[in-house]
Amino acid sequence: MGEADSWRSRRQILATTAAGTGTALAGCSGAGGGSGPGSLTVSVFGGAFKDILDETLFAPFEEETEITVQSEAQGGAADVIPNLEGAVRNGNAPVDLLIMTVPGVLRGINSDLWHRWASDEFENTQFIEDDLMTHDDGDLIGVGSMGWFINLVHNTEEFGGSLTSWNSLWDSQYEEQLAMMSPAVTGFLPDITAEVRLNGQDLLDTEDGIREVFEELSGIVPQSALWYTNEANFQSRLASGEIPAGMLYHDITRVLRVSQDAPVQSTFPDEGSVLGSGRWVSPRTTENTEAAKQLIEYASRPETQDRITRELFTFPAIEEQHSSLNDEEYARAAGPGIEEAIIPSFELYVEQEQLVNQLWNELIVQGQ
Repeated sequence: MGEADSWRSRRQILATTAAGTGTALAGCSGAGGGSGPGSLTVSVFGGAFKDILDETLFAPFEEETEITVQSEAQGGAADVIPNLEGAVRNGNAPVDLLIMTVPGVLRGINSDLWHRWASDEFENTQFIEDDLMTHDDGDLIGVGSMGWFINLVHNTEEFGGSLTSWNSLWDSQYEEQLAMMSPAVTGFLPDITAEVRLNGQDLLDTEDGIREVFEELSGIVPQSALWYTNEANFQSRLASGEIPAGMLYHDITRVLRVSQDAPVQSTFPDEGSVLGSGRWVSPRTTENTEAAKQLIEYASRPETQDRITRELFTFPAIEEQHSSLNDEEYARAAGPGIEEAIIPSFELYVEQEQLVNQLWNELIVQGQ
């Protein structure tokens, strides 16, 4: 498929991601109460992702609005949501705004974590893909922030050639050399396993199928040198060659290569990258909803979305007609295009959370 065709077909693929995905707060202890007036505490993915957003989103927003932004690194939803639940129950808001993957958004809805916006409260959400907006009972809960890919990555000075297939995770020649994402809801390894090693993601529709998938998934454990919940824990080790390869976000790897001249490469696997997307959400206990609203409005502008894509190599949450990206710029962010991606069974990680966590602990964590 050509780059232009991939770009034009993006809307229909994004429609299948509406059920969503999950992220996490590194320092979400429940202490404190977010930011004071005229300031925001914002939680985003760590490492290079955070560094680029500091420069391309938060700094220009501060200059325009004079609202101070303090950004904090976060890991996966499995860590963030429980911490947020405790904080919100106590009336605290450890952060004012988060980028949360959709499983995390859905879990937060079930736990009454999020601030509810009126459906017509924002002006610039007119530019965001409808399928990247999360609603509940007529209220707006989450606004699309951006999309991303999970790829295979390697250090070009310490590793002999690119990993081109997800099957590499099961290859004994890479024993104790690869970094893997943890838990299951972060890296979607059950979806990769079902799609690449077995008979497809339909297996994840039944308990027997889920168990079969996890039995096969356990075969990657000997190859793991690191299980990480926060990408910052891997990216520095990848750049130095300490851990020479593994799975990581394409955007972060590209930033390391382009902005920091690190000897790293991101490869779109033959079977497809894993496609994810995020939402802006606010804890319902924050007192800074007006400042949070202003940041969401700013982040939803087409020029802001395109600027982030050009610098961070994520793909924009806005509808194609509002974007000024050309095919080459889109290809740098999306490779062969989102139609080639593996779309996780997002509902699995919410509806079967207990079973997934149990099998992850029994077959992955205890096998390390």
